[in-house]
Amino acid sequence: MPHTESRYQQDLGFTDGKIRGTAGDLVFTGATLAASRVAAGQWGIVLGTPAAQANTFALNVTNQILRKSGFGEDLQEQFGGTGIPASAQAQFYRPDVIGSMNTGQQLQPRTALKTKGFKLLSFDVIYLITTLAATSSTCRVDLCQFSNNVAPAVSSILASAANGLQTATQANPYVTNVPLAANQQIYRTLTDSDLWIEVVITGAATTNLTFYGIDCYVEYNFN
Repeated sequence: MPHTESRYQQDLGFTDGKIRGTAGDLVFTGATLAASRVAAGQWGIVLGTPAAQANTFALNVTNQILRKSGFGEDLQEQFGGTGIPASAQAQFYRPDVIGSMNTGQQLQPRTALKTKGFKLLSFDVIYLITTLAATSSTCRVDLCQFSNNVAPAVSSILASAANGLQTATQANPYVTNVPLAANQQIYRTLTDSDLWIEVVITGAATTNLTFYGIDCYVEYNFN
């Protein structure tokens, strides 16, 4: 597109976002787990002493993404309303198309600003198992919403299960993609909320484990 000195506004979300959570970003629990230098250019969370135990690794996706960022809506007129619910751009040719007209002929001003947020599409889990196979490998995604003086409301986005994660030993790391169901690939727009990815790898007596990180594929609607 040509250069312009004016502001650039866009209605559709960016579909190619990628967020990486590594040793410095993850929360982890399990005896003798520690963030360690594996090799040059490689840092991970390493199980120092093999043991038959559950090792948990978690990433707060919300904390990794600025939910309100980019361009403001200062060039757009607003005529009231509460936003387009749960969607960046549910239909083409926003502002809303006049029903009796062809989609490209005539537009009417939108009655509310776009809802901003992010959409988690899928994520890669990167880890290495050596010496002895793990007993189990599972992952889950949960959304936790906080309200004043109310118990936290937790919604399951991806149920805890193997979800494609492997337990066998191999010479090099696994990079396993875990997609969300289509009905959960929606914009997360709530304030005072956290979207957690949690991975649990349970080792056997001599299982060696190195957890490198989680890559998230996301769509943004920030501008």
